[in-house]
Amino acid sequence: VTSRSPRYYVSAAYWDRDSLLWSFPAVLVIDPKRAKRMLDYVFTTQKKNIGIHSRYIDGVVLEPGFELDELCAPILALDMYLKETNDWAYIQKTYVQESLEQIVENLIAHKHDTINLYDTFLQPTDDPIVYPFLTYNNALVWKMLKILSRLSKEINLSYESSRFEQMAFQVREAIYQHMVVEEDGERFFAWSVDLQGNYNIYDEPPGSLQLLPYYGFCSFDDEVYKNTVKVIRSEKNVYSFIGCVFEELGCAHAEHPWILSVANSFLSGRKNEARDFVIRAPLDGGIACESIDEHIGVPRTGEHFATCAGFLAYAIYYAFGKGREINE
Repeated sequence: VTSRSPRYYVSAAYWDRDSLLWSFPAVLVIDPKRAKRMLDYVFTTQKKNIGIHSRYIDGVVLEPGFELDELCAPILALDMYLKETNDWAYIQKTYVQESLEQIVENLIAHKHDTINLYDTFLQPTDDPIVYPFLTYNNALVWKMLKILSRLSKEINLSYESSRFEQMAFQVREAIYQHMVVEEDGERFFAWSVDLQGNYNIYDEPPGSLQLLPYYGFCSFDDEVYKNTVKVIRSEKNVYSFIGCVFEELGCAHAEHPWILSVANSFLSGRKNEARDFVIRAPLDGGIACESIDEHIGVPRTGEHFATCAGFLAYAIYYAFGKGREINE
């Protein structure tokens, strides 16, 4: 669950994204057997509603709404597990293969009619979209399809390896063709687009554009990526908190610097700035929360945000040379 503490505002609820993109990497580092049990739980108890906003711990929907990043999360976590343990027998299990097929089927249902991009109903903050096609989410789709291409060499899936590889290539091409915009002579990734010419400049810590290299989608030297980071950390993003005592990215969901954004900085080449932030910020007696006051560093929203704590711990581990390269 995202948190068992009553101080967190949706206590004892399950999100695919929170458990698998944030908690899972840290759990895998310290206890691979427990990580495997997490995957078992996802591919059995939570299997029916993978990709739906939030659920109770028995898998029943708590809050409805499709989220593309959450649909991708189980396969990204499975890939990490296989790379860490080489437990390839795991994907031979019937309930795992059935879950993979279900995820692929759900993905196809959200593809644009003519363009190789996939929509979402909610953003990574669980808030409603501005435009339905998010760059970050589609980068995760690219990553997921690359993983499925490898897995389909080991097990029978709905498509052959070459088909998944082709789909991944098409998504990447579509992102650069339809989700890169230009302002003031510089090209950068839009946060979201409607594929009719409209886009917005924005970022969300639970699914930041800064993480595109972390997931292997592009390099840190990619000019479009570098311009993107510059834009979202500029005055064009009203949630950049430039010049504040605790300067990090926030978003409309919680209008203060996010601790998940600090984790993103550890993972995206800003480890020294992130380390300074963590050392200085009082947080909630040292416990990770959703957002903190940009002036004094105390919690403003989401106290006892456990999955955020897991992601922050893993990001520190990864940034300072201890973490294994899991995204090659």
